[in-house]
Amino acid sequence: MNVKLFKERLIKTILFLCAASSIGVIFFIVFSVVQQGYSQIVDWFAHGFGMQWVPDPNLGPYGITPLIFSTLYVGFGGALVATAIGLPCAIYLAEFANKRVRNVVKPALEMLTGFPSVVMGVVGLTVVCFTISRYLTPTTKGYGALAAWIVLGVMSLPTIATVSEDALKSVPQELKEASLALGATKWQTTLRVLLPVAASGIVAAFLLVLGNATGETMAVILVIGNQYPLPITLNPLVANNVLTALIAQRSQGDAGNVTPEYHAVFAAAFVLFLITAAMNLAVRAVLARRGKNRPYVDLLRRP
Repeated sequence: MNVKLFKERLIKTILFLCAASSIGVIFFIVFSVVQQGYSQIVDWFAHGFGMQWVPDPNLGPYGITPLIFSTLYVGFGGALVATAIGLPCAIYLAEFANKRVRNVVKPALEMLTGFPSVVMGVVGLTVVCFTISRYLTPTTKGYGALAAWIVLGVMSLPTIATVSEDALKSVPQELKEASLALGATKWQTTLRVLLPVAASGIVAAFLLVLGNATGETMAVILVIGNQYPLPITLNPLVANNVLTALIAQRSQGDAGNVTPEYHAVFAAAFVLFLITAAMNLAVRAVLARRGKNRPYVDLLRRP
């Protein structure tokens, strides 16, 4: 056999095994989680997810409906805060900032990704929660969804800003030139041409941030309050809890043994996996349809 051909096939086989191993690891993790929490998963999907997590199995079944609600509530809030700050930042960097400003702002944003989540959580605990407690809820310590929104929003800024900026820069130059040639200002071109065309990329960035915020643990566990029993409330100033915090807390101590709560923790992890997987699939669906739903000519004809 030709030595060159043999080396090529060997390299191809090694690369295939590396790619297949990543898929194998994912299936192994999912299988392990389902195996440990199977009984509780079946019970939840058959009879509902329950309204309260009960640490004592003798008092009733384990329920996670409030935890699912608060997890999505905190995740959406964090993603909205990140988008409210990150999208204008992306617009500025993509269309209005000069090279000198970009060379300062861009690395500063990217530095945020280097901070460990536990450090961001400590900052949120000592600064954000303290500020909320002092000015909004003097009788509490400032724990709640609002503090989690702010911390998650700051943590997600690099993702939303970078992805949104790439989406804006991917708009064909001809569209911008045509809009400017028709008499539109640069700001009008940004609002009426760039943002509509790049909308799918921006939505994908939002969903990506939402998935990351929903799965965040350490930063949230320090500022959310870890409340038991957990109320279903839209008040962001009330101490709350989320699935990731529950899993981190209840997997220690008594739940570390093979008890009903131990299996319920694995079942909660499987539900969290389903939520994040659904968000990732939504991102892929949005990106797959990018640029196919809205003709460019119609965008330029908008009043």
